[in-house]
Amino acid sequence: MKRFLTLIAAATALELAAFAYAGGPEDPAGAAQPSAAEQPSMPSIDPAQSNASASQSMRLAALVPSGMSAQEACAGFRTVEECAATLHASQNLNIPFEDLKSRVTGGTKLGAAIHQLKPDANIKAEVRKAAEQARSDTRVPQG
Repeated sequence: MKRFLTLIAAATALELAAFAYAGGPEDPAGAAQPSAAEQPSMPSIDPAQSNASASQSMRLAALVPSGMSAQEACAGFRTVEECAATLHASQNLNIPFEDLKSRVTGGTKLGAAIHQLKPDANIKAEVRKAAEQARSDTRVPQG
């Protein structure tokens, strides 16, 4: 989860920095921009790693219920992978994410939470499927 939140924070910081350095809408047309020597240095980013992280975030963001941010969705989970598995199980089984999340973050294992909300589901198969999907989403490509 820390890795996921760090990724989101870094992406937001980079976007805000780019916006600020571009001047933003409230910058008058003739305002002086800081010289290159005055601008703080930005850390270099490996484009391959950045693209992989962005791709990972996009896959997870696509699963987050509307009206909820990724940070809100993953708040309370121990890991990003646990959050992703819960998101996938919710989507795969058409179970409201909030209901499944409250049980899992409350200490119930994903399989037991699924059984409570959808007793007729093949619990082992669904947990395995969601875990595989989550691993795929959270895997950082080697490269």
